[in-house]
Amino acid sequence: MRVTAAALSAGLVIGGLGAAFGNPPAAARPSDPGVVNYAVLGKGSVGNIVGGPMRWESVSTDPYQGYWVDDPVCNNWADIGLPEVYNDPDLASFNSAVTQTTATDQTHFVKQAVGVFATGDAAARAFHRVVDRTVGCSGQTTAMHLDNGTTQVWSFDGGPSTATDAAWTKQEAGTDRRCFTQTRLRENVLLQAKVCQSGNGGPAVNALAGAMQNTLGQ
Repeated sequence: MRVTAAALSAGLVIGGLGAAFGNPPAAARPSDPGVVNYAVLGKGSVGNIVGGPMRWESVSTDPYQGYWVDDPVCNNWADIGLPEVYNDPDLASFNSAVTQTTATDQTHFVKQAVGVFATGDAAARAFHRVVDRTVGCSGQTTAMHLDNGTTQVWSFDGGPSTATDAAWTKQEAGTDRRCFTQTRLRENVLLQAKVCQSGNGGPAVNALAGAMQNTLGQ
């Protein structure tokens, strides 16, 4: 059977558009637990994506939460890689990393989190612990009390999620600093990416989440 150049070109364009928007692969298969070791990118790769040197990072193999918020409906939008989201009897593996400009400089601040579950249903439950429990957070402003004793005030904004994707932002009161977050459900994997900086971090977080997704082996 002949495939014309035009048809091939059209297929490449359509496929390219799908990849750009982070669509799930057409014939995806479940990921192995070991992909969490590759899906969280190192600080060099993160620096290339955000366009600035990232000289400090901290890695964790357990979900954790280092804060509490005045408005509980915004808890699962305030950060990523949370126990409330990932802790599940069917969680097979987990990895996360915080990366920033230096140990004392958060001009660029990035967090990644990836969890591989035993089944797709378990991963879907985790995704819904994000989207279902944050209904009503968009448009809210709440204090975020960190474990180190500091308090930040953030305003949240986000549109409706799809069956597999959610995205939202939070802006720190009195500043132009915003955090852009994406959550993606891919087969038996829940991955999250967050980029915080002054100005628009949307393209960076989209590129970061896409790079993480490309390592899943699906």
